[in-house]
Amino acid sequence: MAQRTIVLAGNPNVGKSLVFSQLSGRYAEVSNFPGTTVEVLEGRLGADRLVDTPGIYGLSRFTDEERVAVEAIGDADLVVQILDGTHLPRDLFLTWHLIDAGVPLVVAVNMIDELRRQGSRVDCDALSRILGVPVVAISALTGEGLDDLRRMIAEGGRISDKGRAFEASGARTRLEAMLWQEEDAKLALALGQRPPANNRTTIYSERRERADRTAGEVFFPTTRRATLSRWLGDALLTPLGGALSVAVLVVLVYYLVGVVVANVVVSHLETWMRDGVIPVMARLIGRVIPSHTLAYHLLIGPYGLISAGLVYLIALLLPLVVAFYLVLAALEDSGYLPRLATVLDRFFIQLGLNGRAVIPLVLGFGCVTMATVTTRILSSERERTIATILLAWTIPCSAQMGVITGLLAGLGWPFAVTYALTILGLFITVGTLLDRTLPGKPAALLLDLPPMRWPSLVNLLEKTRIKVAGFLREAGPLFLVGSGLIELAQAIGGLTWLSDKISPFMEYWLGLPSAATPAFILGFIRRDFGAVGLYAGGLSPHQVLTGAVTLTLFVPCIASTLVILKERGARQGTAIWLGSIALALLVGGLVARLGPY
Repeated sequence: MAQRTIVLAGNPNVGKSLVFSQLSGRYAEVSNFPGTTVEVLEGRLGADRLVDTPGIYGLSRFTDEERVAVEAIGDADLVVQILDGTHLPRDLFLTWHLIDAGVPLVVAVNMIDELRRQGSRVDCDALSRILGVPVVAISALTGEGLDDLRRMIAEGGRISDKGRAFEASGARTRLEAMLWQEEDAKLALALGQRPPANNRTTIYSERRERADRTAGEVFFPTTRRATLSRWLGDALLTPLGGALSVAVLVVLVYYLVGVVVANVVVSHLETWMRDGVIPVMARLIGRVIPSHTLAYHLLIGPYGLISAGLVYLIALLLPLVVAFYLVLAALEDSGYLPRLATVLDRFFIQLGLNGRAVIPLVLGFGCVTMATVTTRILSSERERTIATILLAWTIPCSAQMGVITGLLAGLGWPFAVTYALTILGLFITVGTLLDRTLPGKPAALLLDLPPMRWPSLVNLLEKTRIKVAGFLREAGPLFLVGSGLIELAQAIGGLTWLSDKISPFMEYWLGLPSAATPAFILGFIRRDFGAVGLYAGGLSPHQVLTGAVTLTLFVPCIASTLVILKERGARQGTAIWLGSIALALLVGGLVARLGPY
Protein backbone atom coordinates (compact mmCIF):
# COMPACT_ATOMS: atom_id res chain seq x y z
CA MET A 1 0.00 0.00 0.00
CA ALA A 2 1.40 3.41 -0.98
CA GLN A 3 2.31 5.87 1.73
CA ARG A 4 -0.41 8.39 2.46
CA THR A 5 -0.15 11.83 4.09
CA ILE A 6 -2.56 12.14 7.02
CA VAL A 7 -3.01 15.73 8.26
CA LEU A 8 -4.44 16.62 11.67
CA ALA A 9 -6.37 19.91 11.65
CA GLY A 10 -8.34 21.79 14.25
CA ASN A 11 -8.75 24.91 16.32
CA PRO A 12 -6.09 25.88 18.89
CA ASN A 13 -6.16 23.95 22.19
CA VAL A 14 -8.44 21.11 21.04
CA GLY A 15 -5.92 18.38 21.89
CA LYS A 16 -4.37 17.84 18.44
CA SER A 17 -0.84 17.44 19.78
CA LEU A 18 -1.91 14.79 22.27
CA VAL A 19 -3.86 12.92 19.57
CA PHE A 20 -0.77 13.16 17.38
CA SER A 21 1.39 11.68 20.13
CA GLN A 22 -1.08 8.86 20.76
CA LEU A 23 -1.33 7.96 17.07
CA SER A 24 2.37 8.29 16.25
CA GLY A 25 3.66 6.39 19.28
CA ARG A 26 4.87 9.61 20.94
CA TYR A 27 7.58 10.13 18.32
CA ALA A 28 7.64 13.59 16.80
CA GLU A 29 10.03 15.44 14.54
CA VAL A 30 9.73 19.20 15.06
CA SER A 31 10.62 21.34 12.05
CA ASN A 32 9.86 24.67 10.46
CA PHE A 33 7.48 24.61 7.52
CA PRO A 34 9.46 25.63 4.39
CA GLY A 35 9.63 29.40 3.95
CA THR A 36 8.15 30.16 7.39
CA THR A 37 9.01 30.09 11.09
CA VAL A 38 5.89 28.05 11.87
CA GLU A 39 6.62 24.73 13.58
CA VAL A 40 4.96 21.51 12.44
CA LEU A 41 5.14 18.05 13.95
CA GLU A 42 5.67 15.03 11.75
CA GLY A 43 5.53 11.35 12.69
CA ARG A 44 4.41 7.94 11.44
CA LEU A 45 1.10 6.13 11.64
CA GLY A 46 1.95 2.69 10.39
CA ALA A 47 3.18 3.15 6.82
CA ASP A 48 1.59 6.61 6.57
CA ARG A 49 3.06 10.05 7.20
CA LEU A 50 1.27 11.92 10.02
CA VAL A 51 1.41 15.74 10.14
CA ASP A 52 0.11 17.97 12.96
CA THR A 53 -0.72 21.47 11.65
CA PRO A 54 -0.97 24.72 13.66
CA GLY A 55 -4.30 25.51 15.29
CA ILE A 56 -6.59 27.54 13.00
CA TYR A 57 -10.19 28.74 13.02
CA GLY A 58 -10.78 28.54 9.27
CA LEU A 59 -9.05 28.09 5.91
CA SER A 60 -8.25 31.75 5.36
CA ARG A 61 -4.67 32.79 4.61
CA PHE A 62 -4.22 35.86 6.82
CA THR A 63 -1.38 34.47 8.99
CA ASP A 64 1.58 32.13 8.53
CA GLU A 65 -0.23 29.52 10.61
CA GLU A 66 -3.26 29.58 8.32
CA ARG A 67 -1.11 29.52 5.18
CA VAL A 68 0.85 26.53 6.50
CA ALA A 69 -2.35 24.68 7.41
CA VAL A 70 -3.94 25.36 4.01
CA GLU A 71 -0.79 24.19 2.24
CA ALA A 72 -0.63 20.98 4.28
CA ILE A 73 -4.36 20.28 3.84
CA GLY A 74 -4.04 20.80 0.10
CA ASP A 75 -1.35 18.08 -0.04
CA ALA A 76 -3.21 15.65 2.25
CA ASP A 77 -4.62 12.29 1.25
CA LEU A 78 -6.82 12.45 4.34
CA VAL A 79 -7.62 15.19 6.85
CA VAL A 80 -8.53 14.30 10.42
CA GLN A 81 -10.21 17.22 12.17
CA ILE A 82 -10.03 17.21 15.96
CA LEU A 83 -12.96 19.00 17.61
CA ASP A 84 -13.30 20.07 21.22
CA GLY A 85 -16.61 18.49 22.22
CA THR A 86 -17.16 21.17 24.86
CA HIS A 87 -16.90 23.89 22.17
CA LEU A 88 -18.70 22.17 19.32
CA PRO A 89 -20.52 25.24 17.88
CA ARG A 90 -17.20 27.05 17.50
CA ASP A 91 -15.28 24.13 16.00
CA LEU A 92 -17.92 23.15 13.45
CA PHE A 93 -17.18 26.33 11.49
CA LEU A 94 -13.84 24.83 10.43
CA THR A 95 -15.57 21.49 9.76
CA TRP A 96 -17.90 23.06 7.23
CA HIS A 97 -14.97 24.96 5.73
CA LEU A 98 -13.16 21.65 5.18
CA ILE A 99 -16.29 20.08 3.72
CA ASP A 100 -16.73 23.01 1.33
CA ALA A 101 -13.09 22.48 0.26
CA GLY A 102 -13.96 18.92 -0.74
CA VAL A 103 -11.15 17.17 1.17
CA PRO A 104 -11.36 13.52 2.34
CA LEU A 105 -12.31 13.94 5.97
CA VAL A 106 -12.67 12.12 9.29
CA VAL A 107 -14.01 14.07 12.30
CA ALA A 108 -12.93 13.18 15.86
CA VAL A 109 -14.91 14.77 18.71
CA ASN A 110 -12.36 15.02 21.52
CA MET A 111 -12.78 15.52 25.30
CA ILE A 112 -15.83 13.30 25.66
CA ASP A 113 -14.65 12.48 29.20
CA GLU A 114 -14.97 16.15 30.10
CA LEU A 115 -18.33 16.31 28.35
CA ARG A 116 -19.60 13.56 30.61
CA ARG A 117 -18.30 15.34 33.72
CA GLN A 118 -20.18 18.45 32.63
CA GLY A 119 -23.35 16.47 32.01
CA SER A 120 -23.28 17.37 28.28
CA ARG A 121 -23.55 15.06 25.25
CA VAL A 122 -22.79 15.02 21.50
CA ASP A 123 -24.77 12.73 19.18
CA CYS A 124 -21.91 11.58 16.91
CA ASP A 125 -24.15 9.38 14.75
CA ALA A 126 -26.44 12.31 13.96
CA LEU A 127 -23.41 14.53 13.32
CA SER A 128 -22.02 11.97 10.86
CA ARG A 129 -25.34 11.89 8.94
CA ILE A 130 -25.49 15.71 8.75
CA LEU A 131 -21.86 16.16 7.67
CA GLY A 132 -21.69 13.12 5.42
CA VAL A 133 -18.30 12.02 6.79
CA PRO A 134 -17.20 9.53 9.51
CA VAL A 135 -17.41 10.90 13.06
CA VAL A 136 -15.96 9.29 16.19
CA ALA A 137 -15.99 10.31 19.87
CA ILE A 138 -12.56 10.16 21.54
CA SER A 139 -10.60 11.19 24.59
CA ALA A 140 -6.98 11.81 23.72
CA LEU A 141 -6.22 11.90 27.45
CA THR A 142 -7.59 8.46 28.34
CA GLY A 143 -7.27 6.80 24.91
CA GLU A 144 -11.00 6.17 24.63
CA GLY A 145 -12.15 5.84 21.00
CA LEU A 146 -8.65 5.98 19.50
CA ASP A 147 -8.89 2.44 18.11
CA ASP A 148 -12.07 3.46 16.27
CA LEU A 149 -10.25 6.56 14.98
CA ARG A 150 -7.38 4.43 13.68
CA ARG A 151 -9.86 2.17 11.89
CA MET A 152 -11.58 5.13 10.24
CA ILE A 153 -8.22 6.53 9.15
CA ALA A 154 -7.31 3.16 7.65
CA GLU A 155 -10.61 3.15 5.74
CA GLY A 156 -9.71 6.53 4.25
CA GLY A 157 -12.55 8.82 5.31
CA ARG A 158 -14.95 10.33 2.81
CA ILE A 159 -15.45 13.45 0.70
CA SER A 160 -18.81 14.79 1.79
CA ASP A 161 -21.43 15.52 -0.85
CA LYS A 162 -22.86 18.17 1.50
CA GLY A 163 -20.37 20.83 0.43
CA ARG A 164 -20.26 22.85 -2.75
CA ALA A 165 -19.89 20.76 -5.92
CA PHE A 166 -16.77 21.96 -7.70
CA GLU A 167 -16.22 20.66 -11.19
CA ALA A 168 -12.45 20.51 -10.82
CA SER A 169 -10.93 17.26 -9.55
CA GLY A 170 -8.21 16.71 -6.99
CA ALA A 171 -8.16 17.88 -3.34
CA ARG A 172 -5.77 20.77 -3.94
CA THR A 173 -7.74 22.02 -6.96
CA ARG A 174 -11.02 21.97 -5.02
CA LEU A 175 -9.40 23.73 -2.09
CA GLU A 176 -7.83 26.40 -4.27
CA ALA A 177 -11.09 26.91 -6.15
CA MET A 178 -12.90 27.52 -2.87
CA LEU A 179 -10.24 29.94 -1.67
CA TRP A 180 -10.34 31.82 -4.99
CA GLN A 181 -14.05 32.24 -4.64
CA GLU A 182 -13.83 33.52 -1.10
CA GLU A 183 -10.69 35.62 -1.31
CA ASP A 184 -10.76 37.09 -4.81
CA ALA A 185 -14.01 37.29 -6.77
CA LYS A 186 -12.31 38.82 -9.85
CA LEU A 187 -9.72 36.05 -9.96
CA ALA A 188 -12.44 33.45 -9.60
CA LEU A 189 -14.29 34.86 -12.62
CA ALA A 190 -11.09 35.04 -14.67
CA LEU A 191 -10.41 31.35 -13.97
CA GLY A 192 -13.95 30.35 -14.87
CA GLN A 193 -14.90 29.56 -11.27
CA ARG A 194 -18.29 30.32 -9.77
CA PRO A 195 -17.97 33.63 -7.85
CA PRO A 196 -19.36 34.01 -4.35
CA ALA A 197 -23.08 34.71 -4.02
CA ASN A 198 -22.40 38.19 -2.66
CA ASN A 199 -19.06 38.57 -0.91
CA ARG A 200 -16.77 37.09 1.71
CA THR A 201 -18.97 38.32 4.54
CA THR A 202 -21.97 36.51 3.09
CA ILE A 203 -20.04 33.24 2.75
CA TYR A 204 -18.73 33.56 6.31
CA SER A 205 -22.23 34.26 7.67
CA GLU A 206 -23.73 31.31 5.80
CA ARG A 207 -21.05 28.95 7.09
CA ARG A 208 -21.39 30.31 10.63
CA GLU A 209 -25.16 29.73 10.49
CA ARG A 210 -24.61 26.18 9.24
CA ALA A 211 -22.21 25.49 12.12
CA ASP A 212 -24.62 26.88 14.71
CA ARG A 213 -27.56 25.00 13.20
CA THR A 214 -25.61 21.73 13.13
CA ALA A 215 -24.48 22.15 16.73
CA GLY A 216 -28.05 22.81 17.77
CA GLU A 217 -29.11 19.44 16.35
CA VAL A 218 -26.35 17.28 17.87
CA PHE A 219 -24.95 19.11 20.92
CA PHE A 220 -26.87 18.84 24.18
CA PRO A 221 -25.19 21.07 26.79
CA THR A 222 -25.62 20.76 30.53
CA THR A 223 -28.53 22.54 32.16
CA ARG A 224 -26.65 22.93 35.43
CA ARG A 225 -26.11 26.34 36.94
CA ALA A 226 -22.89 28.23 36.26
CA THR A 227 -19.90 26.36 37.68
CA LEU A 228 -16.98 27.74 39.63
CA SER A 229 -14.75 27.40 36.54
CA ARG A 230 -17.14 29.52 34.48
CA TRP A 231 -17.33 32.16 37.21
CA LEU A 232 -13.53 32.21 37.49
CA GLY A 233 -13.12 32.46 33.72
CA ASP A 234 -15.42 35.49 33.62
CA ALA A 235 -13.76 37.11 36.65
CA LEU A 236 -10.31 36.92 35.05
CA LEU A 237 -11.54 39.08 32.16
CA THR A 238 -12.58 41.97 34.42
CA PRO A 239 -10.08 44.83 34.98
CA LEU A 240 -9.66 44.02 38.67
CA GLY A 241 -9.54 40.24 38.26
CA GLY A 242 -7.17 40.52 35.30
CA ALA A 243 -4.79 42.87 37.13
CA LEU A 244 -4.73 40.71 40.26
CA SER A 245 -4.15 37.55 38.24
CA VAL A 246 -1.26 39.13 36.32
CA ALA A 247 0.37 40.25 39.58
CA VAL A 248 -0.02 36.79 41.12
CA LEU A 249 1.25 35.10 37.96
CA VAL A 250 4.37 37.28 37.75
CA VAL A 251 5.23 36.56 41.40
CA LEU A 252 4.64 32.81 41.06
CA VAL A 253 6.55 32.47 37.79
CA TYR A 254 9.46 34.54 39.08
CA TYR A 255 9.60 32.48 42.29
CA LEU A 256 9.34 29.14 40.51
CA VAL A 257 11.70 29.88 37.64
CA GLY A 258 13.83 32.75 38.94
CA VAL A 259 14.35 31.44 42.47
CA VAL A 260 13.68 27.70 42.69
CA VAL A 261 14.97 26.70 39.24
CA ALA A 262 17.50 29.44 38.40
CA ASN A 263 19.08 29.54 41.85
CA VAL A 264 18.55 26.15 43.48
CA VAL A 265 18.30 23.62 40.62
CA VAL A 266 20.78 25.35 38.32
CA SER A 267 23.25 25.89 41.16
CA HIS A 268 23.24 22.20 42.12
CA LEU A 269 23.49 21.03 38.51
CA GLU A 270 26.37 23.41 37.75
CA THR A 271 28.24 22.28 40.86
CA TRP A 272 27.69 18.63 39.98
CA MET A 273 28.90 19.10 36.40
CA ARG A 274 31.88 21.36 37.16
CA ASP A 275 33.12 19.34 40.16
CA GLY A 276 32.15 15.87 39.01
CA VAL A 277 31.44 15.42 35.31
CA ILE A 278 33.84 17.89 33.66
CA PRO A 279 37.01 16.76 35.55
CA VAL A 280 36.31 13.15 34.55
CA MET A 281 35.78 14.16 30.91
CA ALA A 282 38.92 16.32 31.02
CA ARG A 283 41.00 13.34 32.17
CA LEU A 284 39.53 11.08 29.48
CA ILE A 285 40.10 13.64 26.73
CA GLY A 286 43.61 14.37 28.07
CA ARG A 287 44.57 10.76 27.34
CA VAL A 288 43.79 11.31 23.67
CA ILE A 289 44.58 15.01 23.12
CA PRO A 290 47.58 16.68 24.81
CA SER A 291 46.45 19.35 27.29
CA HIS A 292 48.73 22.05 25.82
CA THR A 293 47.12 21.92 22.36
CA LEU A 294 44.49 24.28 20.97
CA ALA A 295 42.17 21.34 20.28
CA TYR A 296 42.20 20.43 23.98
CA HIS A 297 41.44 24.02 25.03
CA LEU A 298 38.59 24.28 22.53
CA LEU A 299 37.01 21.35 24.36
CA ILE A 300 38.06 21.83 28.00
CA GLY A 301 39.27 25.46 28.22
CA PRO A 302 37.47 28.08 30.38
CA TYR A 303 34.92 28.67 27.61
CA GLY A 304 35.30 25.33 25.78
CA LEU A 305 32.61 23.33 24.04
CA ILE A 306 32.42 20.83 26.91
CA SER A 307 33.62 22.77 29.96
CA ALA A 308 31.38 25.78 29.22
CA GLY A 309 29.01 24.94 26.36
CA LEU A 310 27.82 21.60 27.73
CA VAL A 311 27.51 22.98 31.26
CA TYR A 312 25.63 26.00 29.94
CA LEU A 313 23.28 23.80 27.92
CA ILE A 314 22.54 21.09 30.50
CA ALA A 315 22.95 22.85 33.84
CA LEU A 316 21.53 26.29 33.01
CA LEU A 317 19.34 26.25 29.93
CA LEU A 318 17.76 22.81 30.22
CA PRO A 319 16.19 23.39 33.68
CA LEU A 320 14.95 26.84 32.64
CA VAL A 321 13.54 25.56 29.35
CA VAL A 322 11.76 22.65 31.06
CA ALA A 323 10.35 24.92 33.78
CA PHE A 324 9.04 27.54 31.38
CA TYR A 325 7.51 25.08 28.96
CA LEU A 326 5.81 23.35 31.88
CA VAL A 327 4.43 26.69 33.06
CA LEU A 328 3.40 27.62 29.53
CA ALA A 329 1.65 24.27 29.01
CA ALA A 330 -0.17 24.67 32.33
CA LEU A 331 -1.33 28.18 31.39
CA GLU A 332 -2.53 26.92 28.00
CA ASP A 333 -4.33 23.81 29.25
CA SER A 334 -5.96 25.62 32.16
CA GLY A 335 -7.56 28.14 29.79
CA TYR A 336 -5.83 31.08 31.51
CA LEU A 337 -3.37 32.03 28.77
CA PRO A 338 -6.00 33.29 26.27
CA ARG A 339 -7.55 35.36 29.06
CA LEU A 340 -4.16 36.81 29.96
CA ALA A 341 -3.60 37.75 26.31
CA THR A 342 -7.05 39.37 26.21
CA VAL A 343 -6.43 41.40 29.36
CA LEU A 344 -3.04 42.67 28.14
CA ASP A 345 -4.05 43.22 24.51
CA ARG A 346 -4.94 46.89 25.01
CA PHE A 347 -1.50 47.59 26.52
CA PHE A 348 0.46 45.69 23.88
CA ILE A 349 -1.40 47.40 21.04
CA GLN A 350 0.42 50.60 22.04
CA LEU A 351 3.71 48.77 21.44
CA GLY A 352 2.80 47.48 17.98
CA LEU A 353 1.90 44.01 19.28
CA ASN A 354 -1.21 42.20 20.39
CA GLY A 355 -1.98 40.10 23.45
CA ARG A 356 -0.27 36.98 22.06
CA ALA A 357 3.07 38.73 22.64
CA VAL A 358 2.68 38.07 26.36
CA ILE A 359 4.06 34.55 25.80
CA PRO A 360 7.54 35.38 24.42
CA LEU A 361 7.88 38.49 26.60
CA VAL A 362 7.13 36.56 29.80
CA LEU A 363 9.43 33.75 28.66
CA GLY A 364 12.14 36.38 28.17
CA PHE A 365 12.43 36.83 31.92
CA GLY A 366 13.54 33.21 32.05
CA CYS A 367 15.68 32.91 28.93
CA VAL A 368 15.86 35.40 26.06
CA THR A 369 17.16 32.67 23.76
CA MET A 370 14.09 30.50 24.28
CA ALA A 371 11.77 33.52 24.12
CA THR A 372 13.24 34.60 20.77
CA VAL A 373 12.35 31.22 19.28
CA THR A 374 8.83 31.58 20.71
CA THR A 375 8.23 34.84 18.78
CA ARG A 376 7.27 32.50 15.92
CA ILE A 377 3.75 32.35 17.36
CA LEU A 378 3.19 36.03 16.47
CA SER A 379 1.15 36.76 13.38
CA SER A 380 3.45 38.93 11.25
CA GLU A 381 7.11 39.68 10.56
CA ARG A 382 6.53 43.18 11.94
CA GLU A 383 5.37 41.84 15.30
CA ARG A 384 8.19 39.28 15.45
CA THR A 385 10.71 42.06 14.82
CA ILE A 386 9.28 44.30 17.54
CA ALA A 387 9.11 41.46 20.08
CA THR A 388 12.68 40.33 19.29
CA ILE A 389 14.03 43.88 19.72
CA LEU A 390 12.23 44.31 23.04
CA LEU A 391 13.62 40.98 24.23
CA ALA A 392 17.17 41.76 23.10
CA TRP A 393 17.26 45.34 24.34
CA THR A 394 15.17 45.66 27.49
CA ILE A 395 14.42 42.33 29.20
CA PRO A 396 16.91 40.72 31.64
CA CYS A 397 16.91 36.93 31.85
CA SER A 398 16.27 35.27 35.21
CA ALA A 399 19.93 34.39 35.81
CA GLN A 400 21.03 37.99 35.25
CA MET A 401 18.06 39.36 37.16
CA GLY A 402 18.90 37.24 40.20
CA VAL A 403 22.43 38.64 40.37
CA ILE A 404 21.30 42.23 39.75
CA THR A 405 18.64 41.91 42.45
CA GLY A 406 21.35 40.83 44.87
CA LEU A 407 23.55 43.75 43.83
CA LEU A 408 20.83 46.37 44.28
CA ALA A 409 19.36 44.86 47.46
CA GLY A 410 22.18 46.22 49.59
CA LEU A 411 22.13 49.70 48.08
CA GLY A 412 18.73 50.87 49.30
CA TRP A 413 15.32 51.18 47.65
CA PRO A 414 16.04 54.41 45.64
CA PHE A 415 18.58 52.54 43.50
CA ALA A 416 16.31 49.55 42.98
CA VAL A 417 13.36 51.77 42.03
CA THR A 418 15.53 53.83 39.66
CA TYR A 419 16.73 50.66 37.95
CA ALA A 420 13.21 49.25 37.58
CA LEU A 421 11.70 52.51 36.29
CA THR A 422 14.57 52.96 33.81
CA ILE A 423 14.13 49.49 32.29
CA LEU A 424 10.31 49.70 32.27
CA GLY A 425 10.40 53.19 30.75
CA LEU A 426 12.74 52.02 27.99
CA PHE A 427 10.55 48.97 27.31
CA ILE A 428 7.54 51.23 26.73
CA THR A 429 9.52 53.89 24.84
CA VAL A 430 11.23 51.46 22.47
CA GLY A 431 7.99 49.60 21.75
CA THR A 432 6.08 52.82 21.10
CA LEU A 433 8.77 54.18 18.75
CA LEU A 434 8.93 50.90 16.83
CA ASP A 435 5.14 50.89 16.45
CA ARG A 436 5.22 54.40 15.00
CA THR A 437 8.20 53.91 12.70
CA LEU A 438 7.78 50.39 11.29
CA PRO A 439 5.21 50.13 8.47
CA GLY A 440 2.02 48.25 9.17
CA LYS A 441 -0.24 47.70 12.15
CA PRO A 442 -0.52 44.99 14.78
CA ALA A 443 -2.81 42.12 13.84
CA ALA A 444 -6.15 41.91 15.60
CA LEU A 445 -6.26 39.48 18.50
CA LEU A 446 -8.38 36.49 17.49
CA LEU A 447 -8.55 34.04 20.37
CA ASP A 448 -10.99 31.50 21.66
CA LEU A 449 -11.70 31.51 25.39
CA PRO A 450 -11.82 27.84 26.44
CA PRO A 451 -13.35 26.88 29.78
CA MET A 452 -11.13 27.05 32.85
CA ARG A 453 -10.06 23.54 33.82
CA TRP A 454 -7.44 21.65 35.77
CA PRO A 455 -4.61 20.89 33.32
CA SER A 456 -3.85 17.25 32.65
CA LEU A 457 -0.44 16.14 33.93
CA VAL A 458 -0.06 13.70 31.02
CA ASN A 459 -0.74 16.48 28.53
CA LEU A 460 1.62 18.89 30.31
CA LEU A 461 4.48 16.39 30.27
CA GLU A 462 3.89 15.46 26.62
CA LYS A 463 3.75 19.07 25.44
CA THR A 464 6.85 19.92 27.45
CA ARG A 465 8.74 16.90 26.11
CA ILE A 466 8.03 17.81 22.49
CA LYS A 467 8.89 21.50 22.97
CA VAL A 468 12.08 20.86 24.95
CA ALA A 469 13.30 18.26 22.46
CA GLY A 470 12.69 20.65 19.57
CA PHE A 471 14.41 23.54 21.36
CA LEU A 472 17.51 21.51 22.23
CA ARG A 473 17.71 20.04 18.73
CA GLU A 474 17.57 23.50 17.19
CA ALA A 475 19.38 25.71 19.69
CA GLY A 476 21.80 23.24 21.32
CA PRO A 477 24.37 23.27 18.50
CA LEU A 478 24.37 27.08 18.57
CA PHE A 479 25.43 27.15 22.22
CA LEU A 480 28.26 24.73 21.58
CA VAL A 481 29.46 26.67 18.53
CA GLY A 482 29.29 29.91 20.52
CA SER A 483 31.41 28.46 23.32
CA GLY A 484 33.98 27.24 20.81
CA LEU A 485 34.25 30.69 19.22
CA ILE A 486 34.70 32.40 22.58
CA GLU A 487 37.36 29.90 23.65
CA LEU A 488 39.18 30.44 20.35
CA ALA A 489 39.15 34.20 20.93
CA GLN A 490 40.46 33.63 24.47
CA ALA A 491 43.22 31.31 23.25
CA ILE A 492 44.58 33.82 20.72
CA GLY A 493 44.35 36.72 23.19
CA GLY A 494 41.38 38.37 21.59
CA LEU A 495 39.39 38.86 24.81
CA THR A 496 42.32 40.48 26.62
CA TRP A 497 43.02 42.76 23.65
CA LEU A 498 39.36 43.81 23.49
CA SER A 499 39.26 44.55 27.22
CA ASP A 500 42.35 46.76 26.99
CA LYS A 501 40.93 48.67 24.02
CA ILE A 502 37.52 49.51 25.48
CA SER A 503 38.59 50.21 29.09
CA PRO A 504 39.45 53.91 28.50
CA PHE A 505 36.08 54.55 26.86
CA MET A 506 34.21 52.79 29.68
CA GLU A 507 36.03 54.89 32.26
CA TYR A 508 35.28 58.13 30.43
CA TRP A 509 31.66 57.53 29.35
CA LEU A 510 30.27 55.26 32.08
CA GLY A 511 32.52 56.34 34.93
CA LEU A 512 33.46 52.73 35.64
CA PRO A 513 36.99 51.61 36.55
CA SER A 514 38.94 49.37 34.21
CA ALA A 515 38.39 46.47 36.62
CA ALA A 516 34.69 46.47 35.64
CA THR A 517 35.36 46.23 31.88
CA PRO A 518 35.66 42.40 31.79
CA ALA A 519 32.08 42.25 33.15
CA PHE A 520 30.78 43.48 29.80
CA ILE A 521 32.83 40.96 27.84
CA LEU A 522 31.70 38.16 30.15
CA GLY A 523 28.12 39.44 29.81
CA PHE A 524 28.26 38.63 26.12
CA ILE A 525 29.25 35.07 26.99
CA ARG A 526 26.64 34.72 29.73
CA ARG A 527 24.57 37.56 31.12
CA ASP A 528 24.81 36.52 34.76
CA PHE A 529 28.62 36.24 34.44
CA GLY A 530 28.69 39.90 33.47
CA ALA A 531 26.48 40.94 36.38
CA VAL A 532 28.66 38.99 38.82
CA GLY A 533 31.65 40.98 37.51
CA LEU A 534 30.16 44.12 39.08
CA TYR A 535 30.86 42.72 42.56
CA ALA A 536 34.55 43.26 41.94
CA GLY A 537 36.47 46.51 41.91
CA GLY A 538 35.00 48.35 44.93
CA LEU A 539 32.33 50.16 42.92
CA SER A 540 30.26 52.93 44.49
CA PRO A 541 26.45 52.49 44.68
CA HIS A 542 25.97 54.82 41.73
CA GLN A 543 28.54 52.94 39.67
CA VAL A 544 26.76 49.66 40.48
CA LEU A 545 23.48 51.20 39.27
CA THR A 546 25.16 52.43 36.08
CA GLY A 547 26.71 49.03 35.43
CA ALA A 548 23.46 47.15 36.15
CA VAL A 549 21.43 49.31 33.74
CA THR A 550 24.09 49.15 31.03
CA LEU A 551 24.53 45.39 31.30
CA THR A 552 20.77 44.79 31.16
CA LEU A 553 20.54 46.74 27.91
CA PHE A 554 23.85 45.47 26.55
CA VAL A 555 24.12 42.83 23.84
CA PRO A 556 22.37 39.50 24.55
CA CYS A 557 24.54 36.52 25.42
CA ILE A 558 26.26 34.61 22.63
CA ALA A 559 23.53 31.96 22.50
CA SER A 560 20.76 34.57 22.20
CA THR A 561 22.75 36.46 19.59
CA LEU A 562 23.13 33.39 17.41
CA VAL A 563 19.41 32.58 17.71
CA ILE A 564 18.48 36.19 16.84
CA LEU A 565 20.69 36.01 13.75
CA LYS A 566 19.07 32.72 12.78
CA GLU A 567 15.50 33.92 13.36
CA ARG A 568 15.73 37.46 11.95
CA GLY A 569 18.42 36.94 9.31
CA ALA A 570 21.99 38.25 9.20
CA ARG A 571 21.11 41.83 8.20
CA GLN A 572 18.30 42.49 10.68
CA GLY A 573 19.95 40.41 13.40
CA THR A 574 23.17 42.41 13.13
CA ALA A 575 21.20 45.66 13.27
CA ILE A 576 19.44 44.49 16.45
CA TRP A 577 22.79 43.48 17.98
CA LEU A 578 24.47 46.81 17.19
CA GLY A 579 21.37 48.70 18.29
CA SER A 580 21.53 47.08 21.74
CA ILE A 581 25.12 48.30 22.16
CA ALA A 582 24.18 51.85 21.14
CA LEU A 583 21.15 51.94 23.44
CA ALA A 584 23.07 50.48 26.39
CA LEU A 585 25.92 52.97 26.09
CA LEU A 586 23.59 55.94 25.55
CA VAL A 587 21.37 55.18 28.55
CA GLY A 588 24.29 54.02 30.70
CA GLY A 589 26.12 57.30 30.02
CA LEU A 590 23.04 59.31 30.97
CA VAL A 591 22.58 57.33 34.21
CA ALA A 592 26.26 57.84 35.03
CA ARG A 593 25.75 61.61 34.83
CA LEU A 594 22.75 61.69 37.15
CA GLY A 595 24.92 61.87 40.23
CA PRO A 596 28.42 61.53 41.64
CA TYR A 597 30.48 58.43 41.10
